[in-house]
Amino acid sequence: MNRETHILRHLETALAATPDGLAAQLDLGTRSIVNAVARLDAMLGTAASVRLVDGRYRLYILDARRYGEIRQALLDADESLNDPAHRRALIYRALLRAAGPVRIGDLASRLSVSRTTATTDLAALRETLAGHDVTITGRTNSGIRLEGSELDLRMAGLTHFAEVLCDHYPLGDEIAETVASICTSRHLNRSSRHTVLRWLTMLLDRYLSGHPLTELPPEFSELEGTAAHDFAAELLAGISPLVRIDPPPTEQLFMAMAVAGMRTPDDQEGRQLFPADEDVPALVDAIFDRITEVMGLQVEAAELADEFAHHLTFMLSRMRFRIHLDDDAVADIRDQYPVAHRMAEISRQVLEERTGLRITDSEVGLLAGYHQVFLDHHERSRRTHLRVAVVTSAGRVSGHLLRIQLARILPEGTRYVMMSADQLDDDALTAADLVVSTPGALAGTGGALTSPVVELGAVFDRDELVNQLSRVRLHRYADLQLAGAGSSLLVSMLDPDRFMALPPGTDYHRATAALIDRLEELGLVGESFREALRRRERDSSMLLDELVGFPHATVPGAERVVLAMGVIPRHIDEPGVRAVFVMGVPDKQDYDDTILIDVYDEIIRLASDRALITSLSRVTSHEQLFWFMADHPTRRNT
Repeated sequence: MNRETHILRHLETALAATPDGLAAQLDLGTRSIVNAVARLDAMLGTAASVRLVDGRYRLYILDARRYGEIRQALLDADESLNDPAHRRALIYRALLRAAGPVRIGDLASRLSVSRTTATTDLAALRETLAGHDVTITGRTNSGIRLEGSELDLRMAGLTHFAEVLCDHYPLGDEIAETVASICTSRHLNRSSRHTVLRWLTMLLDRYLSGHPLTELPPEFSELEGTAAHDFAAELLAGISPLVRIDPPPTEQLFMAMAVAGMRTPDDQEGRQLFPADEDVPALVDAIFDRITEVMGLQVEAAELADEFAHHLTFMLSRMRFRIHLDDDAVADIRDQYPVAHRMAEISRQVLEERTGLRITDSEVGLLAGYHQVFLDHHERSRRTHLRVAVVTSAGRVSGHLLRIQLARILPEGTRYVMMSADQLDDDALTAADLVVSTPGALAGTGGALTSPVVELGAVFDRDELVNQLSRVRLHRYADLQLAGAGSSLLVSMLDPDRFMALPPGTDYHRATAALIDRLEELGLVGESFREALRRRERDSSMLLDELVGFPHATVPGAERVVLAMGVIPRHIDEPGVRAVFVMGVPDKQDYDDTILIDVYDEIIRLASDRALITSLSRVTSHEQLFWFMADHPTRRNT
């Protein structure tokens, strides 16, 4: 897929994208992305436009019919020989099916490109195939050919060129119907059925052209007798009479590999047909124990627990047999869900330690998807219905109009208590999680209210109110400013005494010690907190990466969260930590640890942008920090 088409499809499905995110996906510089977007915008003409809004590209469609015509033309063109990736797939197909060496000049002629272009495509193809132990050998004048085991040749094709090699292969209706019937009986979802069809196509194409799979590595014997092997045997038994072949056991194991590494079945009945490995529950426990140890989050796989266990089983099979998933499907997971991605990285460490397998980045992205579901379930389980007191000074109708506007923003189940300024209910005001009033309605309370108060007029900024309300549930555990606090949760939890501009060259451990000293001076923590951090640091470093540290632990007897921050000025390419956040949380049973999730989210987003965190490291006061974060919002929408 060429750059412009990739960007267009991404904006259609992801709805927005940053220049840096697109650059990472396409392995290009940001300038190249800017130029590609400009070309795409010109192609769209007056029918649509790609605009950079708030640092993210968005697609705007003016004329849907005309846009559809242009889009289809772009997709059709992308399938042509103008796309280097498509040409490389055609070259691989030509070499894979060739009976002997192929001259580069002949390849160039088939592709309708120059010899220089064909040579460039071959160089890129060689680099792609190197990861599969497949090489291109021979001389340019006498011809070139593919070298590698039959399994490696097939796996390289399925990993990188399956669309060209398999999707348009003439299997025939009877074979397609047989495959669909068997897949349906085993509850395979659409994605898995497509995978099976591709693998079967590769098997038939190679077997019928005289390239049977005669030997496999020893680990393939692990598939024998499994549900995946039974499926493969049934499938090949069903299609063999249709093509008059009798494939050897090795081909059965090849097809078994397609099912052993498929995406997890969607329904429970399908998962029961492909049971999880016996050692997976212990792996799940080890993963969540490590997450608690490293991050201090006690999140359980309550929702999707069964599916997660099956996912690990299929994932480990993919890693064992070197089956690679499409990276595009999980390309934005890290940016969208940074805390879940951090949990997935920890999961990778546990899995690699215990299995000896290497877990790829795309698999980490899939793991992050599950962890985000677990986080969401955890956060929902901790939330209680908000109790909101609505106080007005202009009659009941204005109060109910205000409640209607709030109901469009606040979660379902929020309980409202309506009252007028002339008839205040002190008990209801004290019990409320939030008090919303019209201007002046609370003038007679004398500032004695303990609940957070938001004063609203008839017209207000919805987004700013959402930002303020996102902190209401955290207010009881941390001293948070609501009105005018900006988008940064971190800044709203700090004050001038708990922000430190540390000397250049300060390392992580000295920065942590200085911040603990400051919290002790303020009487917010004691020696037990310092010792708790030492114990946690001995078990696992709380450096998120080389740029940011987040040491945190419980504070015995504390009622509220405490936070301190230090920055160490560094240049963009200079190694070393740039910011350290020390956080203490209550050890109470009813403490809402979702505040820790929110803090993690903002810190990881900061750490992911080297230029941003480097600039942040040079601020010298809490006031500068406030305005810096106001100008560079990083916190997720809540």
